[in-house]
Amino acid sequence: MLLVLFAVVLLLPAFQAEGERFRGRPFPDPCYSTLFGGMDMTCTFHGHHGFKPNLETSCHFTCNGGGKYPLPSGVCEEGRLKCDVDSMKKLEDWKKELERRKKMICA
Repeated sequence: MLLVLFAVVLLLPAFQAEGERFRGRPFPDPCYSTLFGGMDMTCTFHGHHGFKPNLETSCHFTCNGGGKYPLPSGVCEEGRLKCDVDSMKKLEDWKKELERRKKMICA
């Protein structure tokens, strides 16, 4: 019993320190929530219901039921989403434009 208590006393601070490492940054990454919102609207506009959760290396995404669409220009680098300030602005502009179109269609 004393051995278990000793192990807990030694391991608990290590796990707490590891958890603190991620506290400074929001989760999920705001880049991805903006991206997923835009991808979902794009798929809906094209008659699909949602999108497949993985991005392809060509910076395209695939909707459920078919349909392959590109991400906005300049947000990908070497097949990966860049989550820098410039890319975030491009994603936000893309999503705002999609929301504007949605309002026009649904009005």
